[in-house]
Amino acid sequence: MNASTPVLLVLVALWYGSSAACTTTSKQLLALLSPQHCALQLTSVQFGVAMLAAAVVSFCSGKMPLLPYCVWPLAGAIALSYTAGFVLLNLSLLYIHASLAETVRGLEPLCSAAIACALGVRGGRLSARALLALVALVVGGTLSALSQPASERSEGFYLGLLLANGANLAFAFRGTLTTAAQDLLAAENERPLDANAIFLYQHAMGFAATVLLSVGAGGYPSRLVSGESREVVMLLASSASAFFAYNRLSLAVLLRLNAVSHSVCNALRRAVTVAAATLIFGNAVTLLSLTAIGLVVGGSGGYALAVAADKAAAARGKEARARISAYPSETEVEES
Repeated sequence: MNASTPVLLVLVALWYGSSAACTTTSKQLLALLSPQHCALQLTSVQFGVAMLAAAVVSFCSGKMPLLPYCVWPLAGAIALSYTAGFVLLNLSLLYIHASLAETVRGLEPLCSAAIACALGVRGGRLSARALLALVALVVGGTLSALSQPASERSEGFYLGLLLANGANLAFAFRGTLTTAAQDLLAAENERPLDANAIFLYQHAMGFAATVLLSVGAGGYPSRLVSGESREVVMLLASSASAFFAYNRLSLAVLLRLNAVSHSVCNALRRAVTVAAATLIFGNAVTLLSLTAIGLVVGGSGGYALAVAADKAAAARGKEARARISAYPSETEVEES
C-alpha cells in the first residue's frame, strides 16, 4: 500500500461524512424556517464561512492564491454559476426530500453533455459508451421521481425537481467555464488555474452576491441570526461548517487523484449522502427507489470513465498520426 493511501482514505471518508452532514442539516434547518428567502440566506452564511476559513488557511500557509488578470471575467462567471447552483439546491430542499435532491444532483453529467454539445466545446462529441451512461442516468432519474409516493407529488414536488435540475445546469455551466478558463490560460502562456485560488475567490464573490440578494429579499429573518432558537443556531453552524469541510475536502481529494478517479469517488459520495439522508429522515425505501439510485450512481461514474477512455483513445490516435507523419512518404524516398 502506498504511504499516502491511508491519508487519502481518511480524506475520502471525511469528505463523504461532511457531505452527508451538510445536506441533512441544511434540510433540517430549512424545514424549521420554511420561507424561500431563508434558503438564499443559508447559502450566504455557508459561503461566508467557507470564504473566511479559506482565507485563514491561505494566510496560515503563507501562500495567498492569486488569479491572472486575463481570467478574472471568467472567474467571476464561474463564481456566479457556482453560487447559483447552491442557491437552487438549497431552494430545492424546501420542496423535496434530501435523498431525492441528492439523487437528482447525480444527473449533472446530462447537463454537462447538453451544454458541451450545444456550444460545440471540448467534450461535445460523445461515444457509444458515454451515451449508454447518459441513458442510464435518464432512466434512473425518471424512476427516482416515479418512486416517490403519489401523495407527495404536489406542485411543490415538481418545483423541487425543477430547482434541483436547475442546480445541475448551473454546476455544469461552471464546469464549461472552468475549461474555457484553463484554455485561455494555456493560450496566454500563463500558469494553470490554481484550485485554491478559485476556491477562495468563488466563495468570496458568491458571498457578496448572496448577501446583496438577501438584503434585497427583505433581510435576514430574526430566527436565523438572533439565537432565539438554540436548535436553529446549532443547525446553522453545523450546516455552514460542513459546507466548507465538504467542498474543501473534495478539493483535497482532487489534488491527490486524477479527475476521473475523483468523478467516480464523487458518484459514490452521492450514494453515501442519499443513504444518510434516508436513514435520518426515515424516507421509504423501495426496490424502485434503490434501482433508481443505482442507475444514477452507476451512470454518473460510468460517464466519467467513458469520457476518460474516449480522451485516452483520442490521444493515442493523435500520437500515432504524429509518428506516421514523421516518416518520409514513398514519393519523398524515390525523389531522394
